[in-house]
Amino acid sequence: MDINKRNDKKLKLGVIGCVIVIIVLTVLEFPAPVGFETRPQDNVSLGWLILFLLIVITEIATIPLILKKPKLGSIFGIIAGSLNILQVIADQLHLMQPEVAPLRYSLLEYSVAAVSVVLIYLSLMEKRNYE
Repeated sequence: MDINKRNDKKLKLGVIGCVIVIIVLTVLEFPAPVGFETRPQDNVSLGWLILFLLIVITEIATIPLILKKPKLGSIFGIIAGSLNILQVIADQLHLMQPEVAPLRYSLLEYSVAAVSVVLIYLSLMEKRNYE
């Protein structure tokens, strides 16, 4: 097997792994009893819901695209990672909810941001393979 094909397969698996980890962490960010969110949800802006749906759709679309159309899938991975980081920043700046996030929830968000940075990096490496 060619070394480039092995690296390409590892990059694809890395992208898929990052997306799966982000989705699991996102589920843990849901309100109780599912996740760790304890802030009241009645004052969350509609913009958060739209951004959340956009992020989830982009992440889910990344998985089949990275396997079937790697260049397009890598672009979706970059977008998904960037949107996740944007969401974390917006929440920490209280743009989506006026209350301060508890420490456990903030740590989950920072974990999502860290994995998103890895997702962006792996997606960029995958995209470079097809240019």
